[in-house]
Amino acid sequence: MAKKKNLVEKAQKKHPISFLIVIVIFAVAICGGYFTSKALTKDDKFEIIGEKEIILTLGDDYIEEGAVAIAFGKDISSQIEIDSSDLDLTQAGEYYIKYSVDNFLYKDVFRYRYVIIVDLSNEGTEASE
Repeated sequence: MAKKKNLVEKAQKKHPISFLIVIVIFAVAICGGYFTSKALTKDDKFEIIGEKEIILTLGDDYIEEGAVAIAFGKDISSQIEIDSSDLDLTQAGEYYIKYSVDNFLYKDVFRYRYVIIVDLSNEGTEASE
């Protein structure tokens, strides 16, 4: 019985080498994951095509240039949602267009294009007053 108890006590002892090995394996796994992630996403992007700010005169047409999105090396531009519900070409003011992608990499990432509509007919009358 004493022999059995002695074996259990030996098994329960902590070995500093085992702890060090676990730490080294954990560090290697973290570094490997980081560099693998960087390699998989190095060419990824989500950006607006063209200017981020456009100035139009009241009555001008707005031409949507779109955006481009690449995630994990794959072009997902067709999944970009464009919300231009705020844009009113008949009213002078400052508006924005919101671009988003329903994708793991860009889940909570948005891009904005600002459209400024100016009314030149009012500017001439203000200057003469």
